[in-house]
Amino acid sequence: MESSLLIGKLSHQLGIPPHTIRYYERLGLLPALFRADNGYRVYSKEHEERLIFILKAKRFGFSLEEIKSLVTMPCEEVKKLTKMHLDELNSRIQKMIAFRDELQERYRQFESVGAASGAVCGLIEGEAS
Repeated sequence: MESSLLIGKLSHQLGIPPHTIRYYERLGLLPALFRADNGYRVYSKEHEERLIFILKAKRFGFSLEEIKSLVTMPCEEVKKLTKMHLDELNSRIQKMIAFRDELQERYRQFESVGAASGAVCGLIEGEAS
C-alpha cells in the first residue's frame, strides 16, 4: 500500500464500504486522520493496519465497543477477553446441539406416527420427550 490513501482506494483494498470506514472513525476506532487542503481524509499505513485488526476482531466475535478497548489493552488482557468469548461460544454451541437433538427427536417421532393432533401442527405443539 502507498504511504497515504484516500478513502475510495483504502475501501477497495480492504473490501469494506467507505461509510464503514467513516463510521469506525466516528466511533474513535481509528487514530486521528490527516486532512488534505481540500478536506479529504488521508489514510496512512497505520489506519490500514488498524482497519485490518478491526475486521479480524469482528470475525472473532468482538463487538465494536470491545474492539475500541482491545486496541489499548495489553495483550494479556486481550487473551483473557478472548477466552471469555471462547467459553461463551462453546456454551452457545452446546445449547444449539441440545436444541438440534430435541428437534431431531421430535421430527423422528412425527415421521414414525404420522401427523399428530394440534391446533396448528402436532410436530411443534406436541410434548417434548
